[in-house]
Amino acid sequence: MMQLTTLRQKAHEINAEIYAMYLSARHPQVRWYVPLLLAFVVGYAISPIDLVPDLVPVFGFLDDVVLVTLGFSLAYQQLSKDILGKARLRAYEVLSQEGERGNMAYRVVGYVWALALSVAAILFYKIVFLNIV
Repeated sequence: MMQLTTLRQKAHEINAEIYAMYLSARHPQVRWYVPLLLAFVVGYAISPIDLVPDLVPVFGFLDDVVLVTLGFSLAYQQLSKDILGKARLRAYEVLSQEGERGNMAYRVVGYVWALALSVAAILFYKIVFLNIV
């Protein structure tokens, strides 16, 4: 249970850092090439076209990890610590407020799945045991 809590905290920190980088890149005092670099890194990460195809064992995913890490690292170095600090505070505020709405969304999705599984189980029961369709 302790590991799950730690994993959730790390995931929250990563989400906050990525959102803080996004907020920092939109700041008017940031140089023009930082948002361009971040757009390239994110575009490469989600693009199906890679330098080394993902079908190649190990190296297919390794190039993604290396290029995305290098891109974020370069962008991070180009940002002012003051701008990044303010963006981090804003990111944590926004993500903590959205956490309450996110839990409600998880519940709704869970209820819909439970309803769908219940309907499927009832139909299966009727088909198998009652021969009613």
